[in-house]
Amino acid sequence: MREIIVYIRTSYDFKADVGRAIRVIEFHGRRTTVIDTIPKSNPKRIILLEMIRAVQSFKEPFAITFFVECNFGFKYLTNDKKWENRDLGDTFNELVEAGGHTVEFKDCSFVENGKSIQKWLGNTLKNAQ
Repeated sequence: MREIIVYIRTSYDFKADVGRAIRVIEFHGRRTTVIDTIPKSNPKRIILLEMIRAVQSFKEPFAITFFVECNFGFKYLTNDKKWENRDLGDTFNELVEAGGHTVEFKDCSFVENGKSIQKWLGNTLKNAQ
């Protein structure tokens, strides 16, 4: 199975109730960057939405590694307990299964070079305004 890496970072303006996210997909050393604006959400939902959008863009099965800014509750994706974003979690799991993908989640605060990855994403997102 071919491997693909997805980097995600979000920012949220609580006063304006709008968030922004950067999603970078790396495949064979090439990167594709997408920046989204998402109104009336929250940072955890935005991360899940970006993960869903990434999986929806893949036309074949991949071993996907997601690098995100925090561990927002990856364990909830693998159990049936009710949680705040269960609707998006279920959608994500269904897309992964239907696409024949495998997934691995990495919290950037616990991986080598994680802080530099998130700084790079944050700077790219800020400069895209």
